[in-house]
Amino acid sequence: MFDIGFWELILIAVVALLVVGPERLPGLVKDVLRWSRAIQRFIITTKRDIERELDFDLNKDLDSRLDDMDELMKIAPDQDNKPADSGSKQA
Repeated sequence: MFDIGFWELILIAVVALLVVGPERLPGLVKDVLRWSRAIQRFIITTKRDIERELDFDLNKDLDSRLDDMDELMKIAPDQDNKPADSGSKQA
């Protein structure tokens, strides 16, 4: 997703150290990690809920189509699929 290498992380850490200061940096890191975990949990649960809903909809759709097929099979007339014997009649 993000192409951040080692040197980019070092640069971000140095800038954060200069902007925030050494006394508030550990608290900032803790807050960033807490928010990161919360966002990660939110994404995982949302993805799981979406997959569950899609799976439910697909199963419901499949069940309704199978029920429709059963209804059609009940009302369809039975037909023999025997081929017509066209060679038995001679004129």
